[in-house]
Amino acid sequence: MAKVIAPFLIKGTLDDINFVITADGENYARMKGKTGVTAEQFKNNPIFDRIRNQSQEFGQCVKKAAVFRQLASRFNSQAKDGSVAGRTNKLLFEILQEDTTQRQGERTLTAGLKTIDGKEALLLFESNKLRPLAHVLKIKEQCNPEKQTVTLIDFTASQDVDWPEEATHVHFSTATANWDFENNTFDTCYSTEIILDKESEKQTIILTTDKPIGNHLHLTFLFIGFAKQERKKHKILHRKNNTATLIAHHTPNNIN
Repeated sequence: MAKVIAPFLIKGTLDDINFVITADGENYARMKGKTGVTAEQFKNNPIFDRIRNQSQEFGQCVKKAAVFRQLASRFNSQAKDGSVAGRTNKLLFEILQEDTTQRQGERTLTAGLKTIDGKEALLLFESNKLRPLAHVLKIKEQCNPEKQTVTLIDFTASQDVDWPEEATHVHFSTATANWDFENNTFDTCYSTEIILDKESEKQTIILTTDKPIGNHLHLTFLFIGFAKQERKKHKILHRKNNTATLIAHHTPNNIN
């Protein structure tokens, strides 16, 4: 360490030298310390093995998460919060960890999704965590994923949903997606949308989709959107008011 002897004090940085003034008025100079890790050090130093392995596993989850968010893209465009991408990445990384057949760094999301716990972890994923299904829908839906059907028995619009203040109508729709998570492809079928005003009479609502192409993992999504009537049109409220939830999974033909 070099001390500075001068009729004035120097403070700041000059090239690679920092000039420091201590509390007691001493003035000295020191070289900048080298920080960070080179790419070669990160690649070859075994101390970073755990970080490298986790990054590799997380990377495959991020790629599949981008497709996962497209499974019910029509709903997500109308019911979504700003954290959905991060929450999807986190969910799939947790499912990857259900792969107990490989050591860290070699585990796969595909193996995790083939487990019962992995599939169960997908249930009740909310595209908009601000409006979870349990809060918005006050009765329990009946879902038959094998027949691509969701039923709301004796539904009373004024009582059985949590209405945003300005809403005049509620929209219901479902989607069934076949997700080939090994090849990262999908096919999605949507139901006809049912629209009810706030004063609609009690009724049973049945929402059905066609069967999507493929016998991989079938996922059922329920959308509840709210709208405001403007003349003869219904204007869907901002996506923060609406709900899109993954409510069921089914693997046709008992394929694991």
